[in-house]
Amino acid sequence: MLIIYNKYYPFKPFLAQNILGMIICRGKKGCLKPHDINHEYIHTLQQRELLYIGFIIFYYIEWIYRYFQCHNWIKAYDAISLEREAYAHERDLDYKHYRQRYAWALDYLGDKSIGKEIAEFILEIISFIKDDFSLFKYLYIVLLAAAIVIGQTQFHIYDYLIGDSYAKGTSMIRIPFIYSCAYFLTMVPTVLMSHEGWRLKQWQVWILPVILIAIDGAGQGFNLFQKWIEPMKDTPALYDWAFGVSSYLFRGVSIVVLLCLFKWATSGKFGLYGVTRSTRYLRIYGLIFLLLLPIFIVVSTTPQFMEFYPRMSTSILNGPADWKYISIFELCYANDYLGVEGMFRGAMIIGLSRWLGPRVVLPMIITYMCIHLGKPDLELCSSIFGGYILGILAYRTHHLWGGIAIHMGIALLFELLGLIMFYS
Repeated sequence: MLIIYNKYYPFKPFLAQNILGMIICRGKKGCLKPHDINHEYIHTLQQRELLYIGFIIFYYIEWIYRYFQCHNWIKAYDAISLEREAYAHERDLDYKHYRQRYAWALDYLGDKSIGKEIAEFILEIISFIKDDFSLFKYLYIVLLAAAIVIGQTQFHIYDYLIGDSYAKGTSMIRIPFIYSCAYFLTMVPTVLMSHEGWRLKQWQVWILPVILIAIDGAGQGFNLFQKWIEPMKDTPALYDWAFGVSSYLFRGVSIVVLLCLFKWATSGKFGLYGVTRSTRYLRIYGLIFLLLLPIFIVVSTTPQFMEFYPRMSTSILNGPADWKYISIFELCYANDYLGVEGMFRGAMIIGLSRWLGPRVVLPMIITYMCIHLGKPDLELCSSIFGGYILGILAYRTHHLWGGIAIHMGIALLFELLGLIMFYS
């Protein structure tokens, strides 16, 4: 660190001040001890985290805030969270090697407070973005996502690419092919733009995603159950309801079973990637859901939403057994989201991170967008942001529970709002 010595600044009682990573010291050369320099270096790390200007703004705002608490400028200085971290660790000269990012913010909050958990949650996302961000890489992702959104909203590409494949019996082939194109159009350029071309020399990064996409696409395109429920065609309302139940049931079950086999084949353990005992950030997921609830309610009043939800065929309703039909359908519908999270946040993030590291997130979110083609436009647009955040947290926490809870919660809420609209 550059140290500038002088006779006048900083003013007493302070000996040194860190300005943009430089130490201004009031005294002669050599008057700073190793722990003093370490103290200022901790401030340098804090300044980098807050992009220097943010450090200055936050530092003096908190100093003023602390003054109004204790009415003493020196005591207020000692209470600043940035100073508390520096003083607590200044004599540990190895602290910089194992320091947790934004440690000053985490120390400022209580060990079990929701505030600390929110701070950790935000810092996880910020840390990942800082490590992964590249202007051209993220610009490329924005352009890809925009092309998908424009293609669907303006040209209805779902109808041309996927919609008619079910009637033609080609869905189990066409869907995996389209998803694979989306995945590799994202994965290969973003890995190269991260200057990690060596990852592409591993056969796993080519074969395993194809297997996973084939599992998901085949699960979505599975339609053999239509033959099993064909006897119900004489009762159209019952047939439509049974079609939805069978579709979600077999899709969810088949994907989950095949994902468990995939984990056994790639790690030697049977089960879903990310199904652990960890409950990290579950309170935050719940808080996010509550904050988004008013938006969901407003969205539920739009014509496009009411055309798409509820997913359950309402032709069978308006009878004494409505609750039975609704319960069975929604259980099967919710089961489908276990497969979705197990696939996109479990296998595609946690499972493939062994070979792709943090580069697993961006290919997953573009592929994840593709499964929202044909859904309401707002849901398609929001899938890139939701997929990105859930992907980061799955990569960081190595568990799926938060994603399962919030994803399943939103899906069932949309069903509930759709049913309320139907009955009203």
